[in-house]
Amino acid sequence: MINTWFTSDTHFGHKNILEYEKDARPFSSVEEMNERLIDNWNSVVGSSDIIYHLGDFCFGKNNLDIAKRLNGKKRLVLGNHDNLPASSYLDCFEKLYGAHFWKRCILTHVPVHPNNLGSRAFLNVHGHLHSKVVKAKTFWNEELPDINYFNVSCEQNNLTPFHSDIIMDRIKEIS
Repeated sequence: MINTWFTSDTHFGHKNILEYEKDARPFSSVEEMNERLIDNWNSVVGSSDIIYHLGDFCFGKNNLDIAKRLNGKKRLVLGNHDNLPASSYLDCFEKLYGAHFWKRCILTHVPVHPNNLGSRAFLNVHGHLHSKVVKAKTFWNEELPDINYFNVSCEQNNLTPFHSDIIMDRIKEIS
């Protein structure tokens, strides 16, 4: 059976992410972080599975080759740090997107404005926020996670991709 997976913001080769996200990435080196991300990815994603990476894959062209060590048929939604020529990414990813509709979701790197959700997409599956989530204010002015957004930044799941069943459960919850 082919499974579908989601992740984002792996930041392979990005030394400063160890400082920005030190709780989620308690590594002594970027090489140690890279290896943990690779191991976690390959522990769940099979060679025939589809995986959507929602942006900020790596820093520096030399780190793009890490994609060849990762299982699955990889599809990339470009993030704000994915600034290499498209041809470089197409050596490692079977498809590239700016945004992509999947089931009742819109897949993006940065969360979309709430007015863009509704008739075609109930849920915005995104990255970019790392350890944070999109919040909405309640009637009592309390801030709670917004149910219409699902952050798949790797920090949200112990540096491991999310299975599509989790996304589908959220769609059922809001539709």
